[in-house]
Amino acid sequence: MVNFNIPDIKKDLPMSMTMAAFSGIAWYTSVELNLRFFYLFKRRKGVYFWSCVVCSWGIFLHPLAILLADFQVIQDTRIGIPLIYITWWIMTMAFSVVMWSRLHLIMPNTKYLRWVLYMIIFTTLFISIPSMVIGPMSQQPTPSGKRLVPFYNIWGKIENATWPIQETVMALLYIWYTHKNLRISSRAPPSDLSNTSSNPTATITSSEYSADSYSKRFTQLLHHLIATNVMIIVLDAVLLGIVYAEMWYLQGNMKPAVYGVKLRIEFSILNRLVTLTQAGRNPIGSSPAAPPSFITKAGVAGGERAENA
Repeated sequence: MVNFNIPDIKKDLPMSMTMAAFSGIAWYTSVELNLRFFYLFKRRKGVYFWSCVVCSWGIFLHPLAILLADFQVIQDTRIGIPLIYITWWIMTMAFSVVMWSRLHLIMPNTKYLRWVLYMIIFTTLFISIPSMVIGPMSQQPTPSGKRLVPFYNIWGKIENATWPIQETVMALLYIWYTHKNLRISSRAPPSDLSNTSSNPTATITSSEYSADSYSKRFTQLLHHLIATNVMIIVLDAVLLGIVYAEMWYLQGNMKPAVYGVKLRIEFSILNRLVTLTQAGRNPIGSSPAAPPSFITKAGVAGGERAENA
């Protein structure tokens, strides 16, 4: 966000309205997700829960910091600019942790999980932290700040490409391993259709547990997984294009709106995955496998109420 003679936003009504629209989307998504998190989660602890919550807070705070700085409500750039970078880092880092924290559901290889975590740590230490230091310094009206502008012009583009690439890698891992695991489980759908009373979490009728029905649900979920992860990649690509086009005001407020949509998609993906994999692994009448601690009950899918699971 280096200042390259950017025009005064207060004199650009269409761009101001566009910024307000994207900010409104981000704020609505953040509030809606927080209500879902604190209402649907039975255990409000763990990496997944808190990374979701922190990411949603970053989605809310980042456009607020941008508006306060761009419209000179906060006139001191030593305060306003660092706030923009800090809230941006909270949002992007927390979303990567969200993606990493549920990979264990479909990727049993702990070695690969550690490498993904190392990737996030590396990006934070060697990309994000330098950006949060150099970026605000380069926008100060001082001789040293002006000298940093050419360097940060290059560094900022590298940094803006790093997080989308990292998220794309995790999205591709998610698609690959989900396809692999669900393909195996789809070959052995539940067979015991005689007893539903012994499993209090079973809300799906016996006919829905037939082989054909289970295979259809598997195919639908697989298509959903592919489509939503492709959407995440496309959103990152669009956002990256706007950043490289140096549309500073637009990209600043579009980022939190895009991350809000991605977090909402991520939440939907996880819930559908947990619902179907538990249906596939637990025949009716058998003891259901315990869901992960960050899930309310077996079927918080697609925004269903927890007590309906």
